[in-house]
Amino acid sequence: MLTFEGKNLFYPKVENALLSKGYEFYSEDKIHGKGRSHLSKPDYIAVKNDIIIIGETKSPNEGPRTSSWRQIQKSDTVNFKTVRTEVATREKTGKISKEVGGHEIIIRGQIPDYVKKIGRTFYLPNGLNNNADIKGGYSFPSSETTNVEKALKNCGISTYEKIDTGNGTTSIIYIFNLNPAHYGVEGGMTQAGAGWPEDQSAGWLKDLVNRSSEFY
Repeated sequence: MLTFEGKNLFYPKVENALLSKGYEFYSEDKIHGKGRSHLSKPDYIAVKNDIIIIGETKSPNEGPRTSSWRQIQKSDTVNFKTVRTEVATREKTGKISKEVGGHEIIIRGQIPDYVKKIGRTFYLPNGLNNNADIKGGYSFPSSETTNVEKALKNCGISTYEKIDTGNGTTSIIYIFNLNPAHYGVEGGMTQAGAGWPEDQSAGWLKDLVNRSSEFY
């Protein structure tokens, strides 16, 4: 659990960095939830032109070894549950360190989980282009950069943009292209690194935006 001080000090750096790059920023409290699971929504949504970022922030108070990241939650999609279990197993067998495994859980587990919930547990901001490109955003302390880069490589994900806030205890934001291979049965694949035809990927992402057609 984040302390108020940790969240209060770290999160504004992420918001200010994205604003400085021309993104519109919607913090969690400005994202409209939907239904009984309305609290299941990302830390932020950032928008610039036809790019929509579904973002997660981890402050220095939430390190990759945090045990709760490996615990299955009732609201998890099937794919997120699988990722938590699979990463924990690899860690126990020594195939991956917890310092890297924790970030994998966020990159190919938690953020894709939020993307799949668009229009189900929360809405996208009003007036977005239905042909917009959805990307993942991961914000974390600069001290975790090496571990995050290893996790991104393990997940077979390419980085679209890297933002360094450049202020004191620096935080880093990676904006990355989504890999439909991380979306389980609904995405048509379950294994990280599986191929995905360009036209199928584009249509699949468009469907996610259309799902949130009841914009607030």
